[in-house]
Amino acid sequence: MVDAGVDDNNQTKRGIGEDRAASAGVLLPKAERLIELVRDGFANATCQLTWTERTYGRVFSLAALGHECVVLEQLASGVRQEFPSSIMALLARHHFETWLTGMYLFFGGDVALEAFLGESQRSHEALRQEIEKVHANGVALDVALPPLEEFEWEAARWKYERAAQELDRLGSESGLLHNALAMYQVVYRALSGTHGAHPTHRLLDTYVDASSMFARVLPRSQSVPLRRALLQGSLVLSAMHALFSFAERGLPTDEFARLVNELRPSSNEDISTSPG
Repeated sequence: MVDAGVDDNNQTKRGIGEDRAASAGVLLPKAERLIELVRDGFANATCQLTWTERTYGRVFSLAALGHECVVLEQLASGVRQEFPSSIMALLARHHFETWLTGMYLFFGGDVALEAFLGESQRSHEALRQEIEKVHANGVALDVALPPLEEFEWEAARWKYERAAQELDRLGSESGLLHNALAMYQVVYRALSGTHGAHPTHRLLDTYVDASSMFARVLPRSQSVPLRRALLQGSLVLSAMHALFSFAERGLPTDEFARLVNELRPSSNEDISTSPG
């Protein structure tokens, strides 16, 4: 979904890349439409789930979809304003982490929910302890902890790679979603290592010209700017998430399926408009 690197001539090696991504004139209206469709769906009574233990996972999955739309708005703004690739990569990785969380909660049932809620408790408690340490050492940090619901779960550790592995298994077993682990490896790791979500990695191949006997440090990254490709990849992921979530609620999904089929990397088969 994103290109994984550039060669000496700044040509993409693989993946979509800016040279193969749709134009801004195509992507921006589609992003606006997807966001509109999702928010219209949230307003439908079928998406107003009763708050019970049986619906926790679905509620949080829909919440993830809502947050993806917020990030899509930011990615679209980045395309309009020509944000640097490093900022776009941070946004796209934030989107992917949210998508992975929401999709694993959708497919994973109680196991996924326990890890998700447990990680919230674990992180909350770890932060509270660190705040107490710095306060004890005379350092005043005005960090307000967010309220945390009292869920009866162990403080399990949430790991994105583990979530991707489980989503890969569950999606394949259902016959509805494939290659979740490969998507994690390509998208998440490429965003982190190559496109600046971990900025130090970029020093290895984007700021140093080692083509001659003298090493030359370049004033700017020589990577191909990525803006439209990252928005396009994120759009496809959110449309997939909406497709599953809204099909289960009995809402129309044809436009989501059409968007996925129009913008995803080419494959032999289109996805069904009725995944459930």
